[in-house]
Amino acid sequence: MEWRLVGRVANPWGQVPLSGGGQAVNPRVQEYMVNVAAAALRRDCVSRRHHYVPQAYMKAWSPDGRRVRVLGTASGSDRLQGLRDTCVRENLYRVTDASGAPHNQAEAMLAVIDDETARLLRLLRGWAPDDDMNFDDFMSLAVVLAFQRNRTPQRKRLMEAHDTWLRRRALQEPPPLTTAGFIASLLQSTYGAADEHSTRQLELWDDPQARLITSDQPVILSTDASGRSPSTLTSQYLWWPISPSRLLVLSQDLQPRKVVHRVLTRKEVSRLRAAVIRNAEAAVIALPQDTDLPVGRILRRRPQLAVACTPVDPQVPRCRIELASGYGAETLDRACRPLCAMNVGS
Repeated sequence: MEWRLVGRVANPWGQVPLSGGGQAVNPRVQEYMVNVAAAALRRDCVSRRHHYVPQAYMKAWSPDGRRVRVLGTASGSDRLQGLRDTCVRENLYRVTDASGAPHNQAEAMLAVIDDETARLLRLLRGWAPDDDMNFDDFMSLAVVLAFQRNRTPQRKRLMEAHDTWLRRRALQEPPPLTTAGFIASLLQSTYGAADEHSTRQLELWDDPQARLITSDQPVILSTDASGRSPSTLTSQYLWWPISPSRLLVLSQDLQPRKVVHRVLTRKEVSRLRAAVIRNAEAAVIALPQDTDLPVGRILRRRPQLAVACTPVDPQVPRCRIELASGYGAETLDRACRPLCAMNVGS
């Protein structure tokens, strides 16, 4: 396979926006990741209620700073509930150390990331078209997004489903994914995911009518015209609503500017709202006055993973695996019928 130059765009940062998978981390990220490492060594976190979406993020949709409107996707319920009780699971990040003692120190580690997230949210929500953007803040944003995308219960179940598929269809025997394995994967994959984010164009899209919503899976990828499930390498946009009136976007359309700013059209708002509802696991979060939500409707449970196996060569026990998530009721097992090419000749 040969590389082919398809275009050139001036680099507005004046620096290469890559960490090399963590080999060249910028000073701002280094600073708080040192605190993450320090938190990992302590055993002082007693909290059992673990927020997988930061309260500082959800507060932008709160009418009083204490509660937020939540549409339950499983029940169709629509109510105001406390921020402390939204996007939270008991002992979600609890792990067991080498001595066999359980602890919740991972929650303290992620709290360091939450503090940085809150700082970046203040910056991004207050950004105006004539403002500058600091390179360290951009690189830190890439890391924060990597953590937020991958720390949710939905992502954990997706990883568990993938491990199950490996045992059932790929004839491999990896140990079942534990919470410790999930946390380790979250930390180890962060810089690789962040490098995929930082090579995109930073954009801020505004909706003056404040019609943006979010969910318990707040960072989502756009689908293409065929509706195929995207990846960070192929999707045109990565979307993160950061307030009812502002959407943070990482785009494939590179520009010689640090930040591209524009105003959303009604069509774009509708597309985004549909994507948020489609990707939500259990909760859609909106302003109290929002009247355009599927209130009272029970939304179908999303499968965590669908696997499509395409033989690379019928004579070779090897297949190409496509992972996807979205609407539907297909189980992991049904998605792999007929038996994948890995079982050819067995």
